[in-house]
Amino acid sequence: MTDEGLDLGVWRERVAALESGSVTAAVLVQCDLAWLRPNLLALRNEIDQAVMKAQLRRGDGFTVDRVVLHSLPVGFAAAARTFEEWQLRMAAAGLLLCADGRPAPRIHRLILGGDQSSAPIPDMVELLENGDWTDHQRAGLALDIIHTVGATTPLTGYDMNLDGPFGDADPSVYM
Repeated sequence: MTDEGLDLGVWRERVAALESGSVTAAVLVQCDLAWLRPNLLALRNEIDQAVMKAQLRRGDGFTVDRVVLHSLPVGFAAAARTFEEWQLRMAAAGLLLCADGRPAPRIHRLILGGDQSSAPIPDMVELLENGDWTDHQRAGLALDIIHTVGATTPLTGYDMNLDGPFGDADPSVYM
């Protein structure tokens, strides 16, 4: 089953494998604007929950790098609310994990140039299992972007206003 080029079966299969003891790292790229469509909300939430659950259960020695857009390209204002809510929830989840002393997923916001309307890398979920990536080339593309100075900026709780009318500096209200 696919949605605009996203192989949803592969996403579900690999995200479920995050809890496997043989998986020591994962890299997820979710830069396609399709992730903001209402029909992918359930899958997006499923992925977010699986990543957080794996981090909670697995702890040290397990790393997750996620790449999402830093901001929406020009002309996509209709998706702005969904985009902001998703980033807020990822930042709040990271704060909650860090508050308990656990490592949080590293979320890298991909910075698009003014003339770019899409990410230069495909969406993916690649796992490092028993020392081998599920797809070395694709994982390498994502890791190269992550390690390129100025290509991304981290998403942290400091980037989000968690002191809204219901927040009171408690990120759990956004979950």
